[in-house]
Amino acid sequence: MSTLTLSNVQVFDPSQGLNQLSDVVLEFGMIEAISPVGESPLENPEFNANKSLLIPGLIDLSAHIDNVSNETLAAAKGGITHLCTQPNSKPLIDTPANVSLLQRASAKANRSHLLPIGALTQNLAGDQLANMHSLKQAGCVALSNARAPIKNALVLRRIMEYATTHDMLIMLTAEDVDLSANGKMHEGPTANRLGLAGIAEIAETTSLAQQLLLVELTGCRIHFSQLSCGRSVEMIRQAQVQGLPVTADVAIANLMFTDLDVNGFDSTFYVQPPLRSEQDRQALLAGVNDGTLAICSHHKAQDIAAKKAPFAAAEPGMSILDTWLSMMLTLVNKGELELSAVVNASSILPAKILGMKEGLQLKQPANLVVVNQNAEVCYSADSIASTGKNSPVLGDPLVGEVKLTLSAGREIDRAWSLLMVLCKEWYLLHITV
Repeated sequence: MSTLTLSNVQVFDPSQGLNQLSDVVLEFGMIEAISPVGESPLENPEFNANKSLLIPGLIDLSAHIDNVSNETLAAAKGGITHLCTQPNSKPLIDTPANVSLLQRASAKANRSHLLPIGALTQNLAGDQLANMHSLKQAGCVALSNARAPIKNALVLRRIMEYATTHDMLIMLTAEDVDLSANGKMHEGPTANRLGLAGIAEIAETTSLAQQLLLVELTGCRIHFSQLSCGRSVEMIRQAQVQGLPVTADVAIANLMFTDLDVNGFDSTFYVQPPLRSEQDRQALLAGVNDGTLAICSHHKAQDIAAKKAPFAAAEPGMSILDTWLSMMLTLVNKGELELSAVVNASSILPAKILGMKEGLQLKQPANLVVVNQNAEVCYSADSIASTGKNSPVLGDPLVGEVKLTLSAGREIDRAWSLLMVLCKEWYLLHITV
């Protein structure tokens, strides 16, 4: 059986002007029709969503993936249909062979679709350019050095010039490592009270200013990953007004938490870039609401030992994939983010950045998620699929329960398995971007 109707869903996609209670007909993994409730041929196999929200599938611009099977399952459970894996994932994405390994592992897992980000420099050492063109041809959607520093501005200029020649998307992080000086958290009263080395905002803004000047010189298409400062948001706005080909994102942690959450030396909140002040958090939220910033998970699973060390010796990172959508919807529920801004920042804008089809378009692959945005959820270490239990929200009340995740019309979330029992003959095409 090749068709399915998702009935009684609240379809919401600002990019297509959709906000209506609808029936959505899928055929061979494609969106065949979006019609008012009751006007579709419901003799097809039916999934009654009971007025749950249907939005475009989430696209995560930054995740560290070491265990493909577990982490893509975590992504599927969180409504993510596509996720970009950083080059310092395992194996290191610095050769076409390793790109192929990752793609095969993603196909075998058959869950959320991994989009590899290739290494900008050999072994991410920051001095010698990687074989950038070969990595793009092998399937890398962008190139990055993760958070490893580029040796100097001349190397970065050569990278940008080469990328411009071959129309490559480069993802950069803004950090002057001399100014950050091995800091562990935001420089301010909390760091002083805890006796932890601080990272000043100027470590980010100085680097960002230099990189923007190089963009102006080279015309390179740059996406700035994981901004953390209010001043950085304003710099990106100004660059976009000037017509520079730049985009940017913020990690969900920097939208939900501040440096005050580090009180008690809680290493769960040790992340890079660091959690900043409440003023910075509000500026980042405003950047999402006005469309300047996308949102990424910046997921990084860590084992218990890595987080149980003293704060200064712990490993940075948070496990986010399972909970990413619920965290964003909780901010909507609090009135800090608009729902339209969340959909734009986690799906529409990332699709634009990566050159993918945007939103819920007819005759296009059905990449979508159905979520009960009003349902309260509480995640535990046992309920999340990620190998990393270093989540900042375990045990906290959130909102937004994912009911169904489809990628190209294909089930990638176990919540769908009950329907598959009822529709044994239903066959949909293999995952496509």
